[in-house]
Amino acid sequence: MTMPGSKYEKYVIRKPAVLVRDGDVYVDKVPETDELPVWSDLDTDPRVIFSNDFIPNTHTKIEYGYITGDINVGNGEDFNPHKHDYEEIFLFLGTDPKDTAKLGAEIEFWLGEGDDLEKVVINTSSAVYVPAGLAHFPQIWKNVQRPVMTMMIMPTTGERNLIMIPMEERLKKALPGG
Repeated sequence: MTMPGSKYEKYVIRKPAVLVRDGDVYVDKVPETDELPVWSDLDTDPRVIFSNDFIPNTHTKIEYGYITGDINVGNGEDFNPHKHDYEEIFLFLGTDPKDTAKLGAEIEFWLGEGDDLEKVVINTSSAVYVPAGLAHFPQIWKNVQRPVMTMMIMPTTGERNLIMIPMEERLKKALPGG
């Protein structure tokens, strides 16, 4: 509920933007209706809940979403593996209120490039720090037993600036049949 005339209402974001691909560029767009689009039945897609589009002159961007089934994320179909000139923190949060450490899924999160490309396996609620310049993705989600909340926090960026990474090396190592 909005309080009329609240001087602090400008600091409250009540409707997230969604990530929209425009060629090789991703932009944040607030949908014109109350219904938020989803990428698939298994992935809500990133919802941008905080950015300088909402609060001018901030340098933090926060996205969230849910994964509800086995899926490959960042394999070139939805978006490409990439790196950027800012740090990013990925949170993978289990949704079992009786055991919040239990993720309820297994994730292969691919980091690095070339000879340094490797997978990190995540199966508990976890945070992954990705320093500026480190290539990341795809994420291969397996054995998803319940929805998993994901959050991405970019504490030092105002704008999204992605450098795409070729898929060939990742397909060979990460994706079945690649």
